[in-house]
Amino acid sequence: MTGKDLLPRIGAQLAVVVGAIALAAAMVAAIGVSPGDALSVFWDGTFGRSANLGTTLTQSVPLLLVALGWIVTTRAGRLHVGFPGQVITGGSAATAVGLQCGGLPMPLAVLATVAAGGLGGMLWAAVTAWLWASRGVLEIVSSLLLNLVAVQVAAWLVRGPLQGSLDGQPQSKTFPDSTWWPAYDGIPGRTLSYDVVLLPICAILVVVVLSRTVFGFRLRMAGGNRDAARWSGVDPVREGVKAILISGGLAGVAGAALLFAGSTPWMSDGFEANVGFNGIAVALLARNSAAAAPIAAIAFSSLNVGGTALQAQLDVPSSMASVLQGAVIVLVLVAAVLLQRRVSRRAATALSPAPESDAKDADPAPLAERV
Repeated sequence: MTGKDLLPRIGAQLAVVVGAIALAAAMVAAIGVSPGDALSVFWDGTFGRSANLGTTLTQSVPLLLVALGWIVTTRAGRLHVGFPGQVITGGSAATAVGLQCGGLPMPLAVLATVAAGGLGGMLWAAVTAWLWASRGVLEIVSSLLLNLVAVQVAAWLVRGPLQGSLDGQPQSKTFPDSTWWPAYDGIPGRTLSYDVVLLPICAILVVVVLSRTVFGFRLRMAGGNRDAARWSGVDPVREGVKAILISGGLAGVAGAALLFAGSTPWMSDGFEANVGFNGIAVALLARNSAAAAPIAAIAFSSLNVGGTALQAQLDVPSSMASVLQGAVIVLVLVAAVLLQRRVSRRAATALSPAPESDAKDADPAPLAERV
């Protein structure tokens, strides 16, 4: 990236931040709340206290995992929206395994829930991959429909095989203590789980795999030009299937993180809480950059946590946070389009032929030297 490209990008990002703040101020002012008070409550509810900071960081982990899954699939040229279903199936598989791990030491029990979550999400994504690769069903259609199936499966599980509430509530049995993902003791309420280390580790891992490995090169080639990929010996279908499976595994681990690093010691049918679709929004907010995804995930998580604080203390509707999230994404996309147009105009100007008068006035000597 040259200096000419970097400055407009930084300017666009700053413009998005300023626009989002101005929009949020206008929204809270419209319902009679002082923007200054709202900003103070928002900061205190997200980063101002250690417990709230822990909640913001912990809730950003599942969002990041889903966002990375979206980035991997788009690099391979595939688009699917099955992340909600994969989060649900991953969490369900982790619950089914975790409930049987009460006698295991904590490290083994935690690893078992992580592995079960990843495998559950990957198997659910395999249905989408198989329908696309062998039957030609568009992955975006099949994955969307499979989300509905996953919701019904989870509802059946917490009312049937996994139901453990004595009063018949739709929830599983309480998780064994050994299956809880470890949390930082210095922050009250188990709000900061150690899975927060996944934020930099997963982002760096995806960046390295996509940019520095043969696998990443083949994936990007399959997503860039399918004909060129075939001529180079790369099978776009095979790479697309791999990408969908990896994204499903990441989403499944996100489902396990929601349950075993959360504050509720059981699984209910609504535990997914729109993390699947919000993770896609995080990827769009980061403009499909794995390096920027952790920051986008934390920002998106802060809007959720801060929205709850605003509702509790200033009676601001919780739906306002969702509106602001959507507005931020629109601002980011508009900024991206404007930047792309600027780059295209500059490239067209660079490729346009020199004016005829300039050609006539040109000194022939350098041309002769080149010939």
